Amino acid sequence: MDQIIITVETQCETRASEIPADLRNVAETLYYPMKLVGLWTNNPEMHMCPQEERNQSCPHNLPSESAEYISYPETLQRERQANLEVIFPHAETKIYLS
Repeated sequence: MDQIIITVETQCETRASEIPADLRNVAETLYYPMKLVGLWTNNPEMHMCPQEERNQSCPHNLPSESAEYISYPETLQRERQANLEVIFPHAETKIYLS
């Protein structure tokens, strides 16, 4: 999966938006016609989980040593054909596009 890091630097106290919907709009605008297929924030409990959407347990928050663990990017590549990870370090958020 390709990775893009979008860093926002300012010379003042103003911060860029950290709202996931705003970051989605930026990513989709920059990489049109690609669309959002996943979202991972600094709070791992808040992500778009394909397994939870099917009422299954989430394998992404398990310890990496667990046999049931699957990385979030790997899941999105397999299930939603994600091929671009857009990273916003200031918001500790990753947007996945396909």
